[in-house]
Amino acid sequence: MNIELKAGFYELSFAYRPSIVNYIKDIPGKRYDGQRKIWTVPASERVHLERIAYKIRQFEPVTWGSSATEEDKTFAIPKLPTLQCDHGLKINPYPYQLQGIARGLELKRFMNCDEPGLGKAQTLYSKVASPLGWRAMGELSIGDNVFAKDGTIQQVIGVFPQGIQETYLVTMNDNSTCECNLEHIWCVRDQNRRRRRTGWINMTLKEIIDSGLTHTSNTKRAASGRKPALKWEIPMCSPVMYSTKQYVIHPYILGVLIGDGALTQNTICFSTPDFDHEIVDRVAALLPSHLKLRVDRHPGCPQYYITQTNTTSKNSFKCEIERLGLNVKSPVRSIPQEYLFGAIEQRIELLRGLMDTDGTAKNNRITFCTKSEMLTNTITELVESLGGQTIIRSYDRGIKGVEYQVAIRINICPFHLTRKAKEFKARRHGVSRYIKSVEYIGDFEQQCIKVSSPDHLYLTDNYIVTHNTLQSIATINIAGAFPCLVICPSSLKINWEREWSKFTNKKAMVLSDKVRDTWPFFWQTGMYQVFIVNYESLKKYFVQRIRKSEGWRLSDVEFRNTIELFKSVIIDESHRCKSASTQQAKFCKGICSGKEYVIELTGTPVVNRPKDLIPQLAILNRLDDFGGYKHFVSRYCAGQSEASNLKELNFMLWDKSMFRREKSLVLTDLPDKIRQVNTCEITNRKEYQDAERDLITYLQRYKDADDEKIQRALRGEVLFKINALRNITARGKVRDVVEFVKDFRENGQKIILFCSLHEVVDQLKHHFSTAVSVTGRDSQDEKQRAVDSFQNNPKTDIIICSIKAAGVGLTLTASSNVAFVEFPWTYADCCQCEDRAHRIGQKSSVTCYYFLGRQTIDSKVYDIIQTKKKIANSVTGNSDDIEENIVDLVANLFNEDQNNSN
Repeated sequence: MNIELKAGFYELSFAYRPSIVNYIKDIPGKRYDGQRKIWTVPASERVHLERIAYKIRQFEPVTWGSSATEEDKTFAIPKLPTLQCDHGLKINPYPYQLQGIARGLELKRFMNCDEPGLGKAQTLYSKVASPLGWRAMGELSIGDNVFAKDGTIQQVIGVFPQGIQETYLVTMNDNSTCECNLEHIWCVRDQNRRRRRTGWINMTLKEIIDSGLTHTSNTKRAASGRKPALKWEIPMCSPVMYSTKQYVIHPYILGVLIGDGALTQNTICFSTPDFDHEIVDRVAALLPSHLKLRVDRHPGCPQYYITQTNTTSKNSFKCEIERLGLNVKSPVRSIPQEYLFGAIEQRIELLRGLMDTDGTAKNNRITFCTKSEMLTNTITELVESLGGQTIIRSYDRGIKGVEYQVAIRINICPFHLTRKAKEFKARRHGVSRYIKSVEYIGDFEQQCIKVSSPDHLYLTDNYIVTHNTLQSIATINIAGAFPCLVICPSSLKINWEREWSKFTNKKAMVLSDKVRDTWPFFWQTGMYQVFIVNYESLKKYFVQRIRKSEGWRLSDVEFRNTIELFKSVIIDESHRCKSASTQQAKFCKGICSGKEYVIELTGTPVVNRPKDLIPQLAILNRLDDFGGYKHFVSRYCAGQSEASNLKELNFMLWDKSMFRREKSLVLTDLPDKIRQVNTCEITNRKEYQDAERDLITYLQRYKDADDEKIQRALRGEVLFKINALRNITARGKVRDVVEFVKDFRENGQKIILFCSLHEVVDQLKHHFSTAVSVTGRDSQDEKQRAVDSFQNNPKTDIIICSIKAAGVGLTLTASSNVAFVEFPWTYADCCQCEDRAHRIGQKSSVTCYYFLGRQTIDSKVYDIIQTKKKIANSVTGNSDDIEENIVDLVANLFNEDQNNSN
């Protein structure tokens, strides 16, 4: 972007980018000049423009033209280094995360300001379909062309080495295979989504395995000895659009010759009975003018020789047959590779030549018979490139040898021959392919790619369609700076505990009253290496006393000696310490004093009021890098707006103590959708415990009921009480949700909130008066105005949605953040809500946050949803089986808790 000052206005010129336009739209008095294709901003909005330029500079260079002043000097943001050592984590980080880890190890005391936000990986030898034929995954680079799910040519826009990873062989019901890791994303649907036509969803291989590869067999199916039905269907590709090739031999004629031709002699001929004379007519019509057919009325079957119209030159077909290597007997023939990569119509003609001769059609059962195993493999590749499917079977014919039969399923008629074409009918529901098995085959080097198609799906082997806490943990883990103290909001304590276990072999403990005085023992005995505490509890665990009751300073605080144990401190959401006068800022500074490693995490780089940075830099002991407190204030906090020399400040931060990458900058590293669980403390624990005891009593009565009628009646009561318990939990989560959303607002991001209870909606609206809503209480006009405002107005940053009223049909792509205060009963409904943001038009990776109340029914229901995704209806629907299933699942979970506690 270039900025020029002309006649009282700044003129902004840049290559179109939606994120930049959205920033500019927020500046008062901005205007767009359509003829010159520039934006103008009043000179009076200089400070506002500087702030916007700061944000834009994170992902695109910004220069100030001839009107530049001392403040307009350009500063080159330093490039982040490459990690030179083993990251030591249980998973492979993304490339941008590895850079963040490397920079953190350099700085030691720093701010990670990455914008808050899994991937696809295959072995390097996996084949990917491209216009040039099959290419190894390891050969691909950015800019290469590959084929997408719809058969179109798309570009590789990202290549991400994943290192050595566990590799799994995924086998389909037609015995086609693909090799990938557990995080590889597949486009799938089960029978419920197929029946309801609700479309496809993306799932990692691990999620597919965890949900089971088969449906539970009913009694009748099990009694018959039939295997359980396969659950996960993957889409077949559309015909792949290879370019038209110039062939010497027309593809149909080549198919006929491969099927029924005699090609080993000096002459070329094929045999066809008189009742299939259509084949002869078609071959004759397709021959070039210098060739003709000569018939030999052989007593067994007429033979047709392809001969020249004159004898002055060598038979061009004979030369081509030799070049293609087809001058061999039937058992060792195959389709030449160049014919497998012809245009769609050319490949269809080839298939029809093969099927008219050696294919059969009876009651829409389409098969191809041959003695050549190589031919079965290449005809499979041909059919799959046209969006079809094959299943190969072999039969030992004794003296006649082994014969192969290829069953073909395709929605393109594979015959020209009338009598066979009459037997063909397109499949009403299309051709289906299902995942049959998943098998671990070893550890291999892998790589993932991202392609430019809207769904980012590409075609791999057998034309199968596939699809900032971490940085801090890795930095401390590599440095070995233990014990480590993590200071975070209350709602994130459980998350941090899980993340340490997920990424490393280190154990983390959330501090509680039970270990208030004994937690050092757990470090000294080697049981725990990480200790987690919320801001509000710092005084309880680490302060011995404060010498003054009012107006006290950090020098008045006497800390416990145990803080000296910590070798490192991580402060999550550090912008909560932006005021030096707050208790938490003072405690954090005192605890961090003298520590070698101090990491602050915040998605909010404070540029609106640089003074807010001072306490955070002081905690890092980095103020001297900026010339001390007085110099910082005079240099970067001058003027009426208390903001000056912002570009220099940005450079100094990057150089000394900070790095920040916006989501748009690392989008190619990110998956389409990320789910994150936030466990929070409820504020109405007593009310919840009373209701839970009541539910457990009813669950026991339900379990012990012998009479089916009594049990059915009790089931209704249990359902009512389960919902009541969920409602109590929802009300108790509001406080932590509000704190979470406030952080998002400070970061300048929009967010979609999903809930069900009107009471929860009202509480959220009370805290966020400018939020819009789409609920059952809003009229259709009000709903539409809310959506339009959220989509188009930069100042409308929160939309509160009812799961029932907004779970389908709406487009809310102005945000890539979806949060569930409450969530539906089924996985499918969760996906529907998530897909309000995760749909066409979304330019970013979508992050879905699920708020679960600690030690509440939330975690039980969430586990049910994730592990029992087959439950497709809501609990209030009409299916008794589903209601019973949910009641039984919840009952079993509560019973397990009771047994464990006993």
